Amino acid sequence: MVPVLPKAIFCLLLGGLLAAPASALTRYQSGIEDSEWRLSGDIFACTLRHRIPHFGEGEFIKEAGEPMKFILNPENEKMGPGQVFILAQAPSWMPGLSTETLDVLPYPGYGLTVEVGGKVAERMLTFLDNGRHPVVAGTAWENNGENVEVALSNINFAPAYNEFRRCMASLLPVNYDQIARTAALFPSNASDLTDRIKRRLDLVAVYVAADPTIEYIYIDGHTDLIGSRRDNRELSKQRAEKVTAYLLEKGVPPEMIVSRYHGERYPVATNNNADGRERNRRVTIRLERANPNVKSLSE
Repeated sequence: MVPVLPKAIFCLLLGGLLAAPASALTRYQSGIEDSEWRLSGDIFACTLRHRIPHFGEGEFIKEAGEPMKFILNPENEKMGPGQVFILAQAPSWMPGLSTETLDVLPYPGYGLTVEVGGKVAERMLTFLDNGRHPVVAGTAWENNGENVEVALSNINFAPAYNEFRRCMASLLPVNYDQIARTAALFPSNASDLTDRIKRRLDLVAVYVAADPTIEYIYIDGHTDLIGSRRDNRELSKQRAEKVTAYLLEKGVPPEMIVSRYHGERYPVATNNNADGRERNRRVTIRLERANPNVKSLSE
């Protein structure tokens, strides 16, 4: 959420950035001859990069299962500590449109990155698509009386943005961190898969099919403490087998699956109340790699 500043203070801060004399303002922005947007991506992440001459690079990143984010990567210490303003400025050929403030962030300086996420990053893309310039504005490192503006050019943006949107449409619905550990919870004394469990298993199957670094899927059935040990062991087996059968039906290779069942032996919560017992009535699905040093394509 954008911080709400008293009007007088906001005008003073923003006015200093926008209305300063030319001698007190340094602006970094690519021109017609060198404005370039570069796309890279796959089913795990899409990145749209823009080079800002004499300053660094800005990039919009959309990872599978994660919100949009924008990162400004300086290559020097031209922007000093203080506040930075994320602005949307209209070009000269759009008269009558005032500058809009999208966010205000603390900035430590030292050439560190500036990062914004979620709706702010999405609005920056929308403004670029509509012909405006997103700007990161702050004070100069050498002189806090001098202002610095780092602008993203919309020249040559539209074709790359169209490719970026196509890339995002092909992203997986989840990433490795979101799917590597899954717990499917069951009603008391039941082993049938609920619609919620099936939806989660669908995501597991989709991810496993897309990431060749996944080598094993460990499926472990569990129960709460209610009932005999023998019955609970059989119930945990039925639960694990139902999950295994569903994943096989979705195309997961059988040699990848290691299915086990444990009855009541390994609770993750107390069995003394209903909430704890609900957490213990579970099948865990764990994605693993034979070599723990191997990283997935998404990483």
